[in-house]
Amino acid sequence: MSLVPLAELPAYGRRREAPRITFAIPAFNRPHLLRETLASLAAQTGGHDYEVIVCDDGGQPETARVVAGFPADRFALYLNHPALGGVGNWNRCLQQARGRWVMILHEDDTLYPWYLDTVAARLRDGIGAVCTLVVQGATPPVLPRPTFRPAVRNYPPVYFLKSAFTPFPGVLFPRELGLRLGGFDPRWGPLADYEFWYRLAAAGTTEVVRTVGAFYRVAEGQWTESQWPVMLRQMHLLRLRIARQQLPSRPRLGRWLARFFTARSARAFTRRFPGKPAGLARARALGRIPLSSLPSGWVWQFLKLLA
Repeated sequence: MSLVPLAELPAYGRRREAPRITFAIPAFNRPHLLRETLASLAAQTGGHDYEVIVCDDGGQPETARVVAGFPADRFALYLNHPALGGVGNWNRCLQQARGRWVMILHEDDTLYPWYLDTVAARLRDGIGAVCTLVVQGATPPVLPRPTFRPAVRNYPPVYFLKSAFTPFPGVLFPRELGLRLGGFDPRWGPLADYEFWYRLAAAGTTEVVRTVGAFYRVAEGQWTESQWPVMLRQMHLLRLRIARQQLPSRPRLGRWLARFFTARSARAFTRRFPGKPAGLARARALGRIPLSSLPSGWVWQFLKLLA
């Protein structure tokens, strides 16, 4: 895979010194949501050293006006010419970031004000990624600030047989590691984040801070809605790859786990997209394996024992 060429100087903003953390936002013609995302970053408490860059794939004037509404010494806008597409823009964000730690944050997702206070102490050498728990929905719910130190749990690579540690928002990872791994692989399409998180976990310790720090918006018109057949196929291929790499001495068990969890993913898509049953029915047929009726929680606990 190859990363996209770097852009030139930003259209708006950019301070001289490199920050500790970069929040990088791939934007595409949703300025009303972008404003909410940027406001959630501006509201971070604790006085942490961070920058915000927006890599715009759409070019709407309103996007530039939204970014210009935030301090120019911390918020910057880059325009992509030509447009790079979803995964290409994720990689543009990674390349333009200057912080040692980077988060790719979608323009319709947000962070809670305590996010950086929660994860800052976890950012250290040897870490592949740090994230928090995520709440999902149409609008971010109002949550109280945590009043206790949350637990932290490792998320080893074999866990990715079940799922990634989080949806997109809330993941901080070392910029140099992300670049060394080649960034997001466009061959995986809408599953490029899942595949990238797995490679990060295989390259360094991954930690999940067990408190909600991010919001993932679920709404009509998202990429998943039109790409779910591709996502299911890619998901199963990725799980088979993880099984080969993480359970090399137990190939039959690895294939069984891949089929089991892909069938459960198909079941979840059936609930989300009830009007599109044909392809989902084929994917759910992967569940025709011995012990397929086991509760997924039991299989998840078994997978933890394998780690």
